[in-house]
Amino acid sequence: MVYDKKKFEQRIQESPLFSLDQQTEYVAFKKEFYRMLEYLYCYLMATNEKEYEPYGCEITEVATRCINNFDDTRGMFLHYFNSAWKKEFSHITGEKIREEKFHGIRITEEDKRAVQKYLRLAEQLGSLLTRNELYKRLSDAMELPVVRIQEIAQLCEVNVATDNYFSEEGKIRSLWDYISDGRSIERDFVDDEAANDFLSTIEEAFNTLQDRQKPIISDMLTIRICSLLTKETIARFSFLNQSIASEWFISGIIPTQREIAKKYNRSEASISRTINDFLKKLKRGV
Repeated sequence: MVYDKKKFEQRIQESPLFSLDQQTEYVAFKKEFYRMLEYLYCYLMATNEKEYEPYGCEITEVATRCINNFDDTRGMFLHYFNSAWKKEFSHITGEKIREEKFHGIRITEEDKRAVQKYLRLAEQLGSLLTRNELYKRLSDAMELPVVRIQEIAQLCEVNVATDNYFSEEGKIRSLWDYISDGRSIERDFVDDEAANDFLSTIEEAFNTLQDRQKPIISDMLTIRICSLLTKETIARFSFLNQSIASEWFISGIIPTQREIAKKYNRSEASISRTINDFLKKLKRGV
């Protein structure tokens, strides 16, 4: 079967489902509910049938949960569903991601869980602690000897800064391809850790720019990686344009490169050269 993505996007967006009252319009609600399940399934098949087709049950479960939990404060329903599905798919492909992270190194499931817990707790504790202080705090929190914490720390250092990630299609892609490609707005990182590492690299390079250069670079970087962002990410990284990112969460709309060029009274070609020069500098620094 050939699935038409635009057709199902339109049907999802025009569905009357969320305008119906579940109690007083029960029959109509149920009818639209099941239609929406079909639309969402077909939409994902149109996006990537080869990767998603084996997970019909999981798609239905995520879709049902999203419909039941959705309200106007969550923005556009399709964006809400896409975010939920990508998180679910990340769990499905999680083992692939972990294997890629450790590049074939034999590591037990216990070690993998310990690494994940270590990284989460270390981030919560912040970066002001010395290494020994961090090990002691983590030893108490994880109820493990300090020597075991040191072993886990060594595992965490195994290619944490890799510049590869798993796309929503489950393919290994380069982070450089992602940020250099203005057409990659709808792709998303499944590996949140790789995404945050990459954003930190961008932040460091951005902070070396002259103040007059920063506004254009900020705008262009933000429109290219909007789908990578979370509300927590926006607050954390100064290179992001807060207004553009916030509007993306609300409406799913971002400015075009032409609009940004007009904003700064520059040509599109000039804007392209500016961002490409920055990306070359960024890549050389990694």
